[in-house]
Amino acid sequence: MATWAVIPVKSLAQTKSRLTAVLSPNERAALTQFLLQRTLGVLATSGVVERVVVVSRDTVVQQMATTYDALTLAESSTAGLNGAIQEGARLAAVAHAARLLVLPTDLPLLTAADVRTLANNTSPQAVGICPDRHEQGTNGLLLPAPVDFPFQFGEGSFQKHMMAARYGRLTPQIMRTPGWQFDLDTVEDWDMYSADTCSAWHRAADGSLMKWFCPVPGTAD
Repeated sequence: MATWAVIPVKSLAQTKSRLTAVLSPNERAALTQFLLQRTLGVLATSGVVERVVVVSRDTVVQQMATTYDALTLAESSTAGLNGAIQEGARLAAVAHAARLLVLPTDLPLLTAADVRTLANNTSPQAVGICPDRHEQGTNGLLLPAPVDFPFQFGEGSFQKHMMAARYGRLTPQIMRTPGWQFDLDTVEDWDMYSADTCSAWHRAADGSLMKWFCPVPGTAD
């Protein structure tokens, strides 16, 4: 059963705006690149995902994606987040994907085992939904393809995706693991994550970000 993953990524100049209070624009761009690289590594070692589509208009993001043999797609200028995902889903459908995995890049605790657990515990006619730790947003969706599914990523998306699954006569199956539940989006998230010594940023004397302490692949089972 061929599973394709779709990863939407904002322009590096606009990424992680909610972390403006703690990270500079260059730091936020570096963080997004790190998380994208890590996510691509996790998917590559999961043994579940056949192909990955990175949807982004950012050329640096596209170049990074191609180093992991991912396909790239520049979304239309008016697509927005959910429109970008729909465009990636259409590409997967044309390629005859049997299942579609949609996920963001900002899941720093996600492992290959988390991806396998979701795949192995989602029935063919079900939608696997991974809520965030607040049970408000959605950090992962696994659904049969092709399917006319209204992606609702954004505020309150967990309940919206639950309702969309039922409306489409698909069974919602909820997956909760630390890797799927923790997303790095707000200052509170950053404080929680950077408190872990394995995920601390190293800063120079002038306070600028220098490097990440943890190994980049981050694909531990």
